[in-house]
Amino acid sequence: MTRIVLIVILSLSSLWAFTQDPQPNDKYNCDKNCNTGGQQDMNFCLSKAQEKLSKIMQIKYECLIGFFDAKINYFARKDSLIASDYLRMKKRIISSQFTWEKLKKENADFYKDGGGTITPMLIIQSLIKDLKDRLKWLDDVIEELGQGDESEVLKCE
Repeated sequence: MTRIVLIVILSLSSLWAFTQDPQPNDKYNCDKNCNTGGQQDMNFCLSKAQEKLSKIMQIKYECLIGFFDAKINYFARKDSLIASDYLRMKKRIISSQFTWEKLKKENADFYKDGGGTITPMLIIQSLIKDLKDRLKWLDDVIEELGQGDESEVLKCE
């Protein structure tokens, strides 16, 4: 009984948050027009937004891995200590991404029980929220890595 009450409360709060205007300067706001129409229309719109955010995230992640690979290869013969630092950072990003994928799935799985017809929408909203959070984190990492001289600015758009 407690679980059902908790799910209803979370569902209502999630639905409330969904109907609020998004942040105007949110560059990952692909889901801004998904709060109109019937349930199927909203679910379809949200799934398209989730697909778009997933593609953006994959591109950024691959860009980061490519950056680390290039640095590792560049420093492999010049300075093995720097090369090993980049290798360590690359492994941490890979591990972090793997852990994030598991967390994203667990967060979405929370909504699988007891939501009724809005369950798919709640699951997709959870995925979108986690994707936006991860994209913002990846942006921070990219910005930090691009703090060197102008020739090292990392472009992962």
